[in-house]
Amino acid sequence: MSMRQTSHPIRRVGRYRQRGLSLIELMVSLTIGLVIVTTIGYVYVGAAATFRSLDASSRIQENVRFAFERMSHDIRMAGFTGCAYRTTANVLNNPDDWGHALFTMPVVGYEASATLPTGVPAALRGDAISVIRADNAREYIVDTHNPNSAQFQLKANHDLKQGELLVVTDCQHAALFQMTNVNNNNNNIATVNHNTGNATTPGNCTKGFGLPVPNPCNTNGTPYTFSEGSRILRLSAITYVILNKETNNSLPERPALFRRAMRADGSGNEVQVSEELVDGIADMQLRYGVDTTVPADGTVDTYVSASDVAATAPGTTDQERWARVLAVQIDLLTVSKPDQQVATEPQSYYYNGATVTPSDRLMRKAFTTTVAVRNRL
Repeated sequence: MSMRQTSHPIRRVGRYRQRGLSLIELMVSLTIGLVIVTTIGYVYVGAAATFRSLDASSRIQENVRFAFERMSHDIRMAGFTGCAYRTTANVLNNPDDWGHALFTMPVVGYEASATLPTGVPAALRGDAISVIRADNAREYIVDTHNPNSAQFQLKANHDLKQGELLVVTDCQHAALFQMTNVNNNNNNIATVNHNTGNATTPGNCTKGFGLPVPNPCNTNGTPYTFSEGSRILRLSAITYVILNKETNNSLPERPALFRRAMRADGSGNEVQVSEELVDGIADMQLRYGVDTTVPADGTVDTYVSASDVAATAPGTTDQERWARVLAVQIDLLTVSKPDQQVATEPQSYYYNGATVTPSDRLMRKAFTTTVAVRNRL
């Protein structure tokens, strides 16, 4: 009797199940995969856009913080001479130039349409401000002073250059002068000369450090000798102005905040040098806190534009009126770089009393700070 051998039914079913995927299953799988890839793509694009927006915002805030810090430091110190004084002498040949008015107009503002100081390029837009002070980054201590030979002897060697404008004070009398040359005999560079008639610009007048004030160059004045321990400091004369950092007209406009600073050129003359401070400052509006009380009580009564200081501040001269300015309010409008079109559509912004809708998708933000002029409070 023979036995027929048959395949196990479970094993036959197993072979039938390994014939592959149907078209419907394949389409479902592709659809699921496409949804996953699309979702990941949207997440990536959104994350990248968010990163670019945050990066542009952080750079803007960083730039504004730096700009406010530098401007605030200079404005707070406007008119600083090292210590208090009773009398002053400006012995430069042209003491009324904007960069030499340390004792008369150490802070002065200009409207967008106003003519800026000599040598300062016209502003791209916005206001400008000039600030003059003694630079306290380093002090040079006087050992002896001989006004007849027009020479200071310092207690140590110095790094001052011929032509630099300097402030000297003994806390009784303060004077602004130009260093005309240095004696390098026997490697001794501890002398500072303030001769007259040297080939320096602007140069010193005939009666250096003479008294009485306010005309120190009067031949009837009395020479003044600064005592041992007097301090000599560099003069800092700065104009803050918005300029276009691109000089090629075919390139997109790129506004930036510049410092126009006085510097010695190494040949005995003072020159003005433009220093780019912060990129992306599109506009700057300045308002000045004025003490209108008579007599002055050292309190800000109102904030006005530069053109309104003359009509608001008491006084008969520009020097008297600007001496009533006790604070400066700074409004900066910033803009992201031209290649940072981070917004999905043009973003309106409010600045200088108006709402503006630009045609591009750049990021713009407005910032405000108020700085007190310490030497007047």
